Amino acid sequence: MEMLRILYLINHAGKGGTERYVDSLARKLNGSGAEVFFAYNEEGPLADRMREMGIPVFRLEMKSRFDLKAALALAGLCRKLNIDIVHTQFLREFYIALISRLFGSRVYVVNTCHMTHAGHPADKILNKLLSFNNTRTIAVSHAAERFLVEQGMRPQHIGVIHNGVDVDYYTEEVSSGIREELGISSDSLVVVSIARFSPEKGHSFLIRAIARLLQTHGTVFSGRKPVFLLVGDGETLEECKNLASELGISDHIIFAGFRSDVRNILKGSDIYICHSRYEAFGISILEAMACSLPVITTDVGGTGEIVNDENKCGIRVEYGDEEGMANAMRLLFESSRLREEYGRNGLEAVRKDFSINAMIEKTRQVYRECV
Repeated sequence: MEMLRILYLINHAGKGGTERYVDSLARKLNGSGAEVFFAYNEEGPLADRMREMGIPVFRLEMKSRFDLKAALALAGLCRKLNIDIVHTQFLREFYIALISRLFGSRVYVVNTCHMTHAGHPADKILNKLLSFNNTRTIAVSHAAERFLVEQGMRPQHIGVIHNGVDVDYYTEEVSSGIREELGISSDSLVVVSIARFSPEKGHSFLIRAIARLLQTHGTVFSGRKPVFLLVGDGETLEECKNLASELGISDHIIFAGFRSDVRNILKGSDIYICHSRYEAFGISILEAMACSLPVITTDVGGTGEIVNDENKCGIRVEYGDEEGMANAMRLLFESSRLREEYGRNGLEAVRKDFSINAMIEKTRQVYRECV
């Protein structure tokens, strides 16, 4: 079978869940039925990882969704590299890839939707106009699929492929040094969050819930003190540090900044918490489950497709319900039996429904159907 030539196109080659998704696809597919290329606008760690993998990397300036110069450059790049498929992740790259076909590019465009909240009011009209037959959209959850239809995408062009993680990598028997590094005692309960500090991730909601928990129920649960480890950087980091200080709970929170050693952090933690206001699916939740951590998550977007009554791997809380979040934390803090049960069930659910291999094969099939 002829090798597919795939160009992954993204505006910012950053360090979030979307970038981990692109990294996983490129890493698994390159040399295995596909030859992979990568183009980006804003520099970041993902570009470095692509270079380390030996994948050809190109800088493509993209000033806006309708940057004709970028579309022309993309068309030229696709002709030069003989690209079959351009796989985009956000609307800026998606629209530029579509416009590039006006300049002679014959590529198929595959876009993955990682969002469940609306952007510009004009998106709905543009999506209807630009949803061509040689375009496919992958929704990372059924919630994202519903959002796309509401935003004007044609249902027949959308397919759901849940995110997946490398279970073997996360279940490998390795020791964690994160507690020793950060001075966390071995008998502390470590509650970890790994998320970019931005408004949609809801860190301020979590911090207020932590304050409510500690003020109402004290600082020791079944003989153990909780430590809240918030991993990530971003625009709201300083604001959140100030909020924790104002609420008098800074001593209970470690703001660890950006870290690339996700497995090391998860292996040294007891509970994973997702506090997002919007979340299309949540790769970080799957990574935590693959490390056998029980999960607390806000009931938004596609999180209910992971944490539910069938999987029995954690607790869902309404976003903004500080008392509900505090109660969920207290429940897991006081029950080692429940933590172990949810952790076991979470790993089983990831193995069964959310493996990286399943995601790769389903995505490969979308590519084959395009060409």
